[in-house]
Amino acid sequence: MKTMSSTLKTLAVAAAICLSTASLMAAEAGGDNATAGAKFTRGVVGLIFGWLELPGQMYDVAVKDGAGMAATVGFAKGLGMVAARYLVSTVEFVTFPFPINDYKPLLEQEYPWGYFATEGTITVPAPTSVSQPAPKR
Repeated sequence: MKTMSSTLKTLAVAAAICLSTASLMAAEAGGDNATAGAKFTRGVVGLIFGWLELPGQMYDVAVKDGAGMAATVGFAKGLGMVAARYLVSTVEFVTFPFPINDYKPLLEQEYPWGYFATEGTITVPAPTSVSQPAPKR
């Protein structure tokens, strides 16, 4: 009986991964992301990869405000968004059959790795120079 239970769990996880992959591939191919399958995919992917919010937020802040801000503000925002991502992903996973918000994503970045897909360069502030008094003539 114990073997049957673990086999069913394994099959359920495999089915969820297959469904997630198929839905994600359809979404990447230009499909509509406002479907129950896309909502299920966002939920599963967010529950597995929600921790990517931490480096994602740090990267996003580094691109916008520089590396110094990424180490402080980006880290704090990342910790907060990890919690938010897991909460939203749980909601999307549990409620995927229901058209809450018309199946649209609840977070701006649909997937946790969305921060890394944006183009940009990390800016490093230029060192400040100490101004010297003008030479006397």
